[in-house]
Amino acid sequence: MSASPIPQWVFSCLDQYSNCACGIRIVKQLGKEGIIEELEKRGYPCELEIIADPKDTSEFPEDGTYIVTLKTTKPTKKVEEE
Repeated sequence: MSASPIPQWVFSCLDQYSNCACGIRIVKQLGKEGIIEELEKRGYPCELEIIADPKDTSEFPEDGTYIVTLKTTKPTKKVEEE
């Protein structure tokens, strides 16, 4: 079984609420595109929104809120973990 770099609680939130505030640590670790790609590989097509003070122009604002939201609430084929 391959371990996902995304914690299981993120998938649980997406299943239950169709969105998840995943935090700066996960987004920094995988990168903005990397987290989207990893979620999509697992059957969760998402968008990433970063809510932060407009004055903070850094790529990863420390006080930002990092939210992944499902593009659709229709079930997609999930990749089975090996």
